[in-house]
Amino acid sequence: MSDDIILPIQTTDSRSGGEAGGRHDPFYVNLVISDPEVILAASEYAEGRPRTDFLLTALKIGVLSLRAARGVVDGEMVRKEGEHLMEQLGERLNGWRKVFEERVAGSLSHYFDPKQGTFVERVERLVHADGDLANVMKLQVQSAEQSLAKVFEQFIGENSQLLKVLDPSGENQLVQTMQRTLDGVIQSQNAAILQQFSLDNKGGALTRFLGELEAKHGNLNTALSRNMADVVSEFSLDRPDSALSRLVQRVETAQRSLTSELSLDNESSALSRLQKMLEENHKEQVAMANRLSESLNVAIGQLQARREEAAKSTRHGLEFEVSVGEQLRAICEAAGDVVRDCGTSTGLIPNKKVGDFVVTIGPEKAAANAKIVVEAKESASYDLAATLEEADVARRNRGAGVCVFVHSDKTAQAGIPVFSRYGHDIVVRWHADDPGTDVWLKAAMMVATAMSVRAATHDKQDAASFQVVDNAIARMRKQIEGFEVIRTSANTSSNAAGKILERAKIMEESLLSQVEALCAEVAKLKARQDQDA
Repeated sequence: MSDDIILPIQTTDSRSGGEAGGRHDPFYVNLVISDPEVILAASEYAEGRPRTDFLLTALKIGVLSLRAARGVVDGEMVRKEGEHLMEQLGERLNGWRKVFEERVAGSLSHYFDPKQGTFVERVERLVHADGDLANVMKLQVQSAEQSLAKVFEQFIGENSQLLKVLDPSGENQLVQTMQRTLDGVIQSQNAAILQQFSLDNKGGALTRFLGELEAKHGNLNTALSRNMADVVSEFSLDRPDSALSRLVQRVETAQRSLTSELSLDNESSALSRLQKMLEENHKEQVAMANRLSESLNVAIGQLQARREEAAKSTRHGLEFEVSVGEQLRAICEAAGDVVRDCGTSTGLIPNKKVGDFVVTIGPEKAAANAKIVVEAKESASYDLAATLEEADVARRNRGAGVCVFVHSDKTAQAGIPVFSRYGHDIVVRWHADDPGTDVWLKAAMMVATAMSVRAATHDKQDAASFQVVDNAIARMRKQIEGFEVIRTSANTSSNAAGKILERAKIMEESLLSQVEALCAEVAKLKARQDQDA
C-alpha cells in the first residue's frame, strides 16, 4: 500500500493517573493510516513535527467526540481547541489570499499592462497602420492583382496562345488551317461537280440530262452537234456570264469574305472586334482591381482615423460611463439586482453629483436593499489616493456601504491596480473594447455583494465550509497558470487567436465561479466570527 502513512504518535497513558488531575505518562503508538481522506489531509503538512501535531489534534478531536457521545466531553477544552483550529484556518486563508493577490497582480501586469504588457503590444502590432493585419490585407490585394494580371497575360497577352493563333503574319496557324479547310471543301465541291458532269457516272446530272434530251429530241449526237457550241460556252471560263464562271465567282467571293473577317488588317473584321473587346475587358478588370485596392486603403485609413479621433474626443469620458452602465446592467440584472443611473443628479451631500450608478441588492439575497455605488472614470489625472478619496465621497453621497471605482484601462495611471480592495472600496481597471476585462468588473461586483452580505444579519446556524474555500483557491491558482498558455499561443502566430479566445473564455467562466464560491464562504465565515465575538 504505497499511500499508507506509518507514523509514531506520542500520546498520554491514562493508566498512570486519574482523569481528574493525576500525572499522565506519555506512551508511543505506531499507526498505519490507509484511509484516503486522512492521507490527503495529512499530506498537506510537511513531514515531521507539523504533520505529527496535525494528527495529534485530529486524534484529540476524535477522542473528544467519542467522549461527547458518552456524555463526558469537556466544554472548555472543546472551545479552546475550536479557537485554535479557527486561528490556524485563518492563517492559512490569509496566506493563500496574499499569494493569490501577488501572483494575479504580477501575471495580469505582465500580460495586460498598457505600457509594457505583451498582450497590448501584440494588439498594437495587429491594428497599427503598418501592422500585421494591414500587411496581410495588402498582400492579399497584391496577390489578387498579380494573379489577375497573370491570367490576362496568359490568355490575351502579347505572348498568349490566342494572339499567336490570330497573328496575321505568314505563321498564322488559324488562317492557314481555315485556308486548308476551304481548299479541301472547294476541291470536294469541284470533284462533286465534275462527277455530275462525267459521262462515266451513270447517275450524274449530265447523263440524266442527255437521256432526257435524247428522249425529247431524238438522237443526242445530232442535237449536240447542232447545239454543242452553246453547251460548251456554258462551261467555259472565257465567258463571264457562263454558268461555270458564275459558280467560280461565287466561290471566290465567299473565300474573300471569310479571309477578310479573319484578318487583323481589317479593323471592322470579326477577329479585330474580338481582339478589341478582349483588350477593353482587360483594361476594365485592371482598373477595377486598382479601384478596389484604393477603396480598401481608404477604408483602413478612415477606420484608423476614427479610432484616433474617438480617443482624442472630449466626449470619451461620457462614452466610457455609458459603456460601464451597459455592462453593469448586464451583470446585475442577471443576478436579480437593480441598477439606477444617478450621475446627473445630486445626492445626500449638497451640490455633489459624485457616484454614477447605484446598485440595490435584490430582495432574494441576505443583504436585501443594501446599496453599492459605482463610479466610472476615464481620466489620467486620478492617482490611487485621489481615487480612494472620491470613492469615500461617493459612498457618503449615495448612502451606500460599498463603492466600486472603475478606471478606464486606456487612461489609468500605472499605480492604479487591476483589481484590489481598500476597506469598503474596490478599485478595478476595465477596457470597454476588451471582453477579456469583463471578468474583473464581474468579480468586483461579486466581492461588493459579499461585503454587503457580511454586514447584513445572518442566521446563527450558517457556517463556512473551509474545504470549499481551499478548493476554490486551489482551482483559481490553476486557472491563473492558464495565462502561460495564453502567452505561448499569442507569441506563436496570428492564427492562434481562436485558441487564445477559447482559453480565455474557459478561464473566465471558471474563475468567476470560484470567486463567487470563495466570496460566499468567506462572507459566512466572517459573519459567524462577528456573531461569536
